[in-house]
Amino acid sequence: MSGFLNELTGSLIGLAKACKMNIRQTAVTRLLMEGLITTIADAGFDDQALSDMLLRVRREKDRIAPGCAVCKSVCGNTSDYDIKNIWTADEDIRFLKYLILSSIKGIAVYALPALVKGDQNEKISEFFYKALSIISYDLTMEDLLPVAEEAAKMNLICKEAFHISETEDSNLKNFIIIPDYESMEKLITPNILAILGEDHKIFLIPMPEEDLRKVTEKLTTFN
Repeated sequence: MSGFLNELTGSLIGLAKACKMNIRQTAVTRLLMEGLITTIADAGFDDQALSDMLLRVRREKDRIAPGCAVCKSVCGNTSDYDIKNIWTADEDIRFLKYLILSSIKGIAVYALPALVKGDQNEKISEFFYKALSIISYDLTMEDLLPVAEEAAKMNLICKEAFHISETEDSNLKNFIIIPDYESMEKLITPNILAILGEDHKIFLIPMPEEDLRKVTEKLTTFN
């Protein structure tokens, strides 16, 4: 996997954290969505596109928190996140953090076109900042599970507000549409599978290829 992909993902997390004490701006929310879509492995963006997006994200973070760029006493509050920390974590934590990250990539695919048209859902927009920031924290499985549940709620809001593609089972109440379904299948543990299926009733749904293709084809025209 491209090193730029991991760098970009870590920088998006840093940007989200930098906004913690600042007013949420629509332009920043849009950049987070665009960046997340660019990091989808199957979206087809090359290293140059990833590098260009990485530069945009870092410039935006410097604009929002200019003091952090020159601060000699690094506190970590706005630092880019090292994605390698996800892969070295306990397997249940690893899956849940990757699930949260993958879920907001999927949500971005549906929310970005609506945002571009001026149809912004505040709950969904706020969730991007929350989910990205939480990935960087050293949390327990019990801390992360409610965020996965919230991701399922955001998917339902997307379905109702943005008319996303019907799931195979339209009766599902808690589902997460994810663009990298095969990767999630490889990471899921029996423990997490039991918790999500029995206690939380969250179903993972692969994202239709045509939905991802439509938004990636338009992404350059959004800018």
